[in-house]
Amino acid sequence: MTSIAQLDEMTRTDLLERLRRIEGQARGIARMIEEGRECVDVVQQLVAMRAATDSLCAELVQAMLERCFLDGTPPAPQQLARVLKAVMRGGR
Repeated sequence: MTSIAQLDEMTRTDLLERLRRIEGQARGIARMIEEGRECVDVVQQLVAMRAATDSLCAELVQAMLERCFLDGTPPAPQQLARVLKAVMRGGR
């Protein structure tokens, strides 16, 4: 299975930058809750953060698959099934 360390530096940097933006969104949402903001505003921000994490996940899976195929060593079927199951489950 491809590890994060096997991805190129540019991809890892992009993933980290996106994750840091998501972290900032989470802090902003916590601040909104502390300030007693409107529920709909908090929900909108949570939905935006979820979309950002979904996009980050998709980018990571794409990078992993590209790396596997570029190396000429596709993942074993059980490894690919594990990744797909995790993505389809959506964290449930």
